[in-house]
Amino acid sequence: MSRWPVRATGIALLAATLGCQGLTLSLAPSPAAPTSTLAPGRAATTLPQPDPQATLGSPPTGSNPGATLEPTATEGALPVATNAALAINPLTGLPVADASLIQRRPIGIKVSNYPRTARPQAGLSFADLLYEFYQEAGDTRFHAVFLSNDVEKVGPIRSGRKVDANLQQLYQSLLIFNAADYRVWEYFHETPSREYIIPEGPAPCPALCRDSSQAQVNSLYANTAALRKAADALKIPNIAPDLSGMTFDTAPPTAGAPASSVLVRFYTDNARAEWRYDPATQKYSRWSETSSGGMAPLKDRLTGQQLTVSNLAVVFVTFYRPQRVEIYDVMLYGTGRAVLFRDGVATEGGWLVANPDQPLQFSSSSGPFAFHPGVTWIALIGENSTFTQLDGNWRFEFDFP
Repeated sequence: MSRWPVRATGIALLAATLGCQGLTLSLAPSPAAPTSTLAPGRAATTLPQPDPQATLGSPPTGSNPGATLEPTATEGALPVATNAALAINPLTGLPVADASLIQRRPIGIKVSNYPRTARPQAGLSFADLLYEFYQEAGDTRFHAVFLSNDVEKVGPIRSGRKVDANLQQLYQSLLIFNAADYRVWEYFHETPSREYIIPEGPAPCPALCRDSSQAQVNSLYANTAALRKAADALKIPNIAPDLSGMTFDTAPPTAGAPASSVLVRFYTDNARAEWRYDPATQKYSRWSETSSGGMAPLKDRLTGQQLTVSNLAVVFVTFYRPQRVEIYDVMLYGTGRAVLFRDGVATEGGWLVANPDQPLQFSSSSGPFAFHPGVTWIALIGENSTFTQLDGNWRFEFDFP
């Protein structure tokens, strides 16, 4: 039985708040039973492996039936897990002292990145995975996945898009956003994600709180521990999903191209994400565009420290818009190209969604790609996007579809 009627009051409050750029926010329409739990054509497939003879700037040469990435890939060789009693976080490859922290449902939170008054955001440095993608009107937003950490303040939270439902299903997470266009609500109703959305009304403060010191458009924040209690109250089962699929190893790649910086221009100069590698820390630090045209460190307002990650994955997917209004769907299933970064090295590879309710997997020409244990930032860019690299400086230019 759907839990949606329990949340109707909250949806009404949610839809009455802020608006999306160029979109019309509304309360959720009456739910209808989905005709299918899978998107059309969403099925396990074989990951196309890159041609070992191709250069990093070359397009893929096609599938290699003999090189299949197994859907059950696990964490791989992990020297960090020297204590057998320590559980390993499947999203980061890092050990956790309390196994219960990874034996629960993740939380996916939609976090604003524009207007720039949303910065610095709160809580992003505590996420286990960070997705970033083009939304509309020349800006990006984050979809932050929290599993092993609980954070008192995450946000500001902004409106949902179709891709958020796709990501929710991959990680079987609770889904937190702030309002949505009515066409997005209709899409949510056709997916299993509708059962895991927690709106502002049924999850009042301290789960979802308004910060009166912030502009209304960027004033909603989440407390992840309180959200879990709200999920219990809404009778959303706290079942630990199968989050296996990513591979980790502390040993650096033995081949690849140098990558001291990675910049993704998401269609306009108002949406530029740059990561600069620091060999001393073995991490990439985030820089974002400024109103003056330069780049500035992106910090977490909770810590005052610049946002850092251990890995970057730039994933080529198809963006398409069935309506004239700028509402995109993202073909985040099947297989595709990816450029993967760790330890200051770039590797051309691929991505695979082998099962609609399991995370992305990644490969190189030699098999499953092993990330450095730590947080990974995943950028979703259009299939026609291009990239160049000069002296270890990589630049990606977003393009549709």
